[in-house]
Amino acid sequence: MLVLALALLVTALLLLSISRSIAQRDQAAFQAEVARTTGAVRERIDTTVTLLRGASGLFGASDRVYVREFAGYVQQLQLRERYPGILGIGFTARIAPDELEERLARLRADGNPAFRVWPEGPRDEYHTILFLEPMDARNREAIGYDMATDPTRRAAMERARDEARPAASGKVLLVQEIDERKQAGFLVYLPVYRDKVVPPTVEERRRQLEGFVYAPLRVDDLLAGVRGGSVRRVDYELFDGLAPEPAALLRSTAEPRATPPSLTAASRIDVAGRSWLIRFSSSPAFEAASERRLVPWLALGSAGSALLLAWITFVQARARRDAEAAAAQRRANELALRASEEKARDRAEKLQLLYAELREAERRKDEFLAVLAHELRNPLAPIRTSLAVLRRLPPGPQANRSLEIAERQVRQLVRLIDDLLDVSRISRGKIVLQRERVPLAEVIAAAVETSQPLIDARGHRVRVEEVDPALVLDIDPARVAQVFTNLLNNAAHYTPPGGEIAVEVAMGPRDVRVSVRDNGIGIAPEKLREVFELFHQVGSAAGGGLGIGLSLASRLVELHGGHIEANSAGLGHGSEFTVVLPRDDGVESSHPKSNKSEKGTPVMTPRTTPEGSTAR
Repeated sequence: MLVLALALLVTALLLLSISRSIAQRDQAAFQAEVARTTGAVRERIDTTVTLLRGASGLFGASDRVYVREFAGYVQQLQLRERYPGILGIGFTARIAPDELEERLARLRADGNPAFRVWPEGPRDEYHTILFLEPMDARNREAIGYDMATDPTRRAAMERARDEARPAASGKVLLVQEIDERKQAGFLVYLPVYRDKVVPPTVEERRRQLEGFVYAPLRVDDLLAGVRGGSVRRVDYELFDGLAPEPAALLRSTAEPRATPPSLTAASRIDVAGRSWLIRFSSSPAFEAASERRLVPWLALGSAGSALLLAWITFVQARARRDAEAAAAQRRANELALRASEEKARDRAEKLQLLYAELREAERRKDEFLAVLAHELRNPLAPIRTSLAVLRRLPPGPQANRSLEIAERQVRQLVRLIDDLLDVSRISRGKIVLQRERVPLAEVIAAAVETSQPLIDARGHRVRVEEVDPALVLDIDPARVAQVFTNLLNNAAHYTPPGGEIAVEVAMGPRDVRVSVRDNGIGIAPEKLREVFELFHQVGSAAGGGLGIGLSLASRLVELHGGHIEANSAGLGHGSEFTVVLPRDDGVESSHPKSNKSEKGTPVMTPRTTPEGSTAR
């Protein structure tokens, strides 16, 4: 009985450990799928806002936009092929009652004799749809519609007008829903003002409003494919607002099921100034792929094994008391032999796995040592030559030049070794930030001063945006200056001589964004992800490198609670690297560009390197 009790206790502990391990793996897979789905939803909304900003620029560049010009612009976007779910891009004009007849006559003479404003009826002002492309059967139904007559649409339009930024409406049924199967929809508005600039006050914005560029979106089409085709995909419910009410449901991938899901989570995203709630749950397919279903079988097998062990022990005890002791001993020896053979096979398999891992580690070490030897050897030749020249020459200009070459190459070696030491310290958790409250302007100035020799040597022009002296951050100034120096050196290396480098600062409600932009060789889109890897280089530049600078810069920023973003339109179009740092809540700034909007959709956490260690 004692053997049985011990065996059952060990079995219970083992099963508990296995169950926890399986649960942790399922939770990690679930959270990864939640993050992927949330990011995909946010990316599609951001893409819509970007398209609207482009359409707004069309109105900002012209005194009057004609139907043909607007149609040609939208046609170039290829909405149907590249952006499913976006029914079109349109323009709704603000028309005063006394201007209505004149505008209608002009529109009818412009090639649309049947144009009308609907719904009919007098009101203080009209916001009728003039343009909506591509002009298909759905969008033709919306032409002339006064969207301000709908309270949900009007609330979003007023918010966009007063705040001078994109605004999303609540859940609506689009007038384009002419089929029997209808989808939930919403609209995103961006205001257009008469003077082509954003008025400084709300009163002036209301007075100078010309209209809105907008996009109607069908939620099911917009988010088609977001769920993905993975076996371990998750279900989600998308709600307009933060209350999971049936009337606010925009999209649901969940199907009726007999049992509740084993894993759930919730995420909040901002959609052009409006909050959406996403509730996630593990799908039946996700749960079917879990190893949790094996636990009952393991428990049954383990209990049987415990009972078998207790029975064998009982038989052995009886065997000592009767004449069958030899047979019992022989059976015990056979069992032990089989167990030993199984252990031997397991040991051999583990040794093979360890050997394969060792060979891979050895290969990576050899590659790194080859690059390291090359990078450390490069400065030695000019140092040796310079010292030989110094031995033969008396003091003078040529001797001073040789001494400068030797000193520069020694600094190169010191930078390479410092980078290796910093990566090692961060990896081992040995680096400690020396935080203090310092003005950001001083940190940027120190970085520019450090990089100025390289920038001058390459013949570049550097433009540094004025930074509000009152902007103070809680950072390690030396480490943050090191990051900015890396970005400036990286821009200098990857920009042909005589290029331009710009340093700009933008402030958000919770963070500060410092961007370093160049007009250099750029980065191919498919290479952006590769630059994140340690000891990996993409492309080439003056100076070579170990490929550790991007990883080092990113980790230093992450230690401050921020991240680095990279953006490039492709080869030959330059690059932009942005350091995002959290703001000090106790400091306010009146910088004139604090409301500067983000540009494009960046790739997260790319990194730069110091001089001599470029790693694009």
